[in-house]
Amino acid sequence: MAVHAESNPPVVAAAEASVLMFLVAGKQLAVDMDRVQQILEYQPPTRTPRRPSSVEGIIRHKGRYLPVVSLRRRLGVEEPGPASSAILLLSGIGQDPLVGLTVDQVLRVLSLQPDKLPPPPPRVFGIRVEFIRGVVNAGGRPVVWLDVVKLLTSAEPITLLA
Repeated sequence: MAVHAESNPPVVAAAEASVLMFLVAGKQLAVDMDRVQQILEYQPPTRTPRRPSSVEGIIRHKGRYLPVVSLRRRLGVEEPGPASSAILLLSGIGQDPLVGLTVDQVLRVLSLQPDKLPPPPPRVFGIRVEFIRGVVNAGGRPVVWLDVVKLLTSAEPITLLA
């Protein structure tokens, strides 16, 4: 019995990435869905002493205490956010197994093809390219896909521009 080898390799679809879109200070931002473990309704964190300014405090979730970072504060946005914000539970960020990240409003999940995205410009909304994985268009508005690990583990100040 003869074995026929195909001369053309099988076509493989470009790898897709899913991102969770949300609003912070009126800007559409996104993080990798692979990092999002859960979305919680906002609950005021318990304040803790000697914490970085972007850390709101800690929350108790499933018997564990988790740090909660305000993305507004991390991006230098001073005005208060909406009362109905959410906390994204993110994994794989620094030393903590889970970190809470407050955002103004969760929008939706978006599928992307990272290899088809153009390189981001040096700055988007004032955020430098080191903290950006890509920029996409959704509904005629830019969505900045954040490198959330770099964003949350860097001690460098970052300012979101209006």
